[in-house]
Amino acid sequence: MDLTAKAMTVNVNKKKKISSTRKLQLIGGLFGLPAIVIVTFATIIPVIWNVVLSFCNWDGVSAMSFNGIANFTKIFADRASMKAIGYSLIIALVATATAMVLGVGLSLLIYKVTKLEGAIYRFVFYSPVMLPLSVVGLLFTLVLATDEGLLNNILGLIGLKNLQNAWLAKKGMVLVVIGLVQGWRSSGTVMMLVYTGIIGLPADLFESSKLDGATYGQEVRHIILPLVKPTIQLALSMCVMSAFKTYDIVFSMTGGGPGDISKTAPLKIIEQAFMFNKYGLAAANSVIYAIIVIIILAVLRKGVGGDKYEY
Repeated sequence: MDLTAKAMTVNVNKKKKISSTRKLQLIGGLFGLPAIVIVTFATIIPVIWNVVLSFCNWDGVSAMSFNGIANFTKIFADRASMKAIGYSLIIALVATATAMVLGVGLSLLIYKVTKLEGAIYRFVFYSPVMLPLSVVGLLFTLVLATDEGLLNNILGLIGLKNLQNAWLAKKGMVLVVIGLVQGWRSSGTVMMLVYTGIIGLPADLFESSKLDGATYGQEVRHIILPLVKPTIQLALSMCVMSAFKTYDIVFSMTGGGPGDISKTAPLKIIEQAFMFNKYGLAAANSVIYAIIVIIILAVLRKGVGGDKYEY
């Protein structure tokens, strides 16, 4: 009888636990419902609609007509659209590399300073992230202006006139300059993410390495970088997604010019949709661009890796 009573008690406790777990799941689902609705209407439905629109011909006024893969064929045959995607790739590559190198480097340097100095440095280096991209673009337009720009004037004052240049008007160079500016602006985010990962590492590891006579460079190479690799992977993904947008900063710095030497894919897509009313063509262009970004992001994440260590 005692065994039977104990078994019944255990079953009752299990049922109570299951019931409480289901209640918590229901409460969590109710709290998450508004976010699900927002994401559905703000992201999922527009993405599905954009994919459907890419197979249609529509000018925003007349009736929509299905035209298969004709829009995609036009995009691949359009040299200007392919150039725009190429320009976006260049800017994204430069911006991502700049943000990652500056961000990781700053986090490793700030980690070694005192708490008060570290707080000041973190605020100073992170402050550009708080500025809108359009504001950053306008600021650097004044700095990099050919005739009266701050940079060219400084180079002239210190006797380096041979280094003066048309930073925003020379083909090829303008893409690199925009990428550097965007990378500088995004480096603060990388710095904070990596710094947070570093301070979360166990102090015992560093104490043991000091007892073994390891230098700070060896600590960085053999302890810090391997253990914060998942954080670096996250920062890299964020930088890539941000860098491929390249609309605000390009529009405010060059407007896609002179001519079209800095017209990136987002600018081209907006031009096709809202200037020429070719919404189906613009949708197809955005689908192709999104697929390219997803592939590049997957390759980079695979290359960086994200091994997890237990300590």
